[in-house]
Amino acid sequence: MLHRNNKQHSTLSGRINFQLTAFVSILLAVLMLGGAFFKSSFAQQDDKLNRFVDTQNAAAAQLFREGRDLIGDEDWKQAEGKFRRFITQYPKDKNVDAALYWLAFALSKQGKYGEADNQLKKLLTEFPRSDWADDATALRAQMNVDPRVVNQALNEDDIEVKIIALQSLFESSPERGLAYVAEMMKPGSKAHPRLKEAGIELVRRYGGKQAVPLLLDIIRNQPDAKLRALAVQTLGRTGDESVLPLLKDLAMNSTDNELSQAAIFAISRFEGEQGRALLLELARSAKSIEVRKNAIFWLSGNASDATVDDLMKIYNADRDAEIRKQIVFALKRVGNPQALAQLYEIARSGDDAEVRKDAIHWIGQSGDAKSLDFLIQMYDSEKADEIKQQIIFGFSRTNDKRAVRKLIDIARRDPNVELRKQAIFWLGRMDDPEARQFIEDLLK
Repeated sequence: MLHRNNKQHSTLSGRINFQLTAFVSILLAVLMLGGAFFKSSFAQQDDKLNRFVDTQNAAAAQLFREGRDLIGDEDWKQAEGKFRRFITQYPKDKNVDAALYWLAFALSKQGKYGEADNQLKKLLTEFPRSDWADDATALRAQMNVDPRVVNQALNEDDIEVKIIALQSLFESSPERGLAYVAEMMKPGSKAHPRLKEAGIELVRRYGGKQAVPLLLDIIRNQPDAKLRALAVQTLGRTGDESVLPLLKDLAMNSTDNELSQAAIFAISRFEGEQGRALLLELARSAKSIEVRKNAIFWLSGNASDATVDDLMKIYNADRDAEIRKQIVFALKRVGNPQALAQLYEIARSGDDAEVRKDAIHWIGQSGDAKSLDFLIQMYDSEKADEIKQQIIFGFSRTNDKRAVRKLIDIARRDPNVELRKQAIFWLGRMDDPEARQFIEDLLK
């Protein structure tokens, strides 16, 4: 019995993982593109604020900590005063370099860039081997007070410094930024992969229409598959619909699965009818099942009745179980009343037991009162034991008292012994007083 239930649970987990594979892989790419390379100023400083400060002078340590706390509170004016006092009163302390950095940081937050740059130059001149030297160089580039500072930072060994400098270059001159990225994408370039990845994101942010030719060149000529996929994803965020034919070709014909997924994701970023029509075409007729499933997933991002109609036309015209399961998941993702009505109908009367079980699973995941009402009614009218087993599993996914009591009722009265055992199995794993009491009563 335990083996059978574990097998059922494993099968369900496999289905969930299968349905979500495309979503997770693309979502991770989106998150990375969305800013993994560009921490906010506060997030960057948060790590620095936690650096250990070692000093034997208790008064100096107290003053430094007060200044650091004010930085954390974003009280820039008061922090400026604390670190000025520290530098003046303890000029020989081993933490003067750190104090100079934080003084400059507080000044920069108040828009006093020239004064902040003077403090950073003092840090770099008097403490060239300081642990804070790279941070100082990065902050100078970020303030963008002098093009020579940006160029200097681009020649640093530290990748984080280079990324900040490249962002500053784009902010001051997008044309120069594009040229720099184009140069480091050429064959034989020794630029670090992370810098190249950051460059692609900056091309999207600041390149405008001029970004498209560079992204196309990366897609055609870059040997690094990851960079090609990033460039494809980025095309979808330029808003230039002239790239849709290329994206369609990559989605339908690329032998590289990552590149194909990136192309479908890029198509999904276009908000106009042209992008939606292309997704629908891929969902209906692409040769690859995986391409069709990914297109169906991204099509379901539009929670409209028209989307539900399109999904159901595909469902009714296609007998492939994997496509139908993906449409079931898509209906759950759309989530509007029309989509849920179709999901209920598939669960109730679909002609494929496995697809029906997927529909029941996603209904059970909803956790709302209407879904639970539907499952309770369906259990009472259903004839197939394997479908009833799936409904029992759906009851186990919620702590709703009605689900617990329905499981107890099944465990007590269902004429099918195996279904009673299933109900007892899941009751034993629910964190509910009534479920626990029922199990204890059985053991008496």
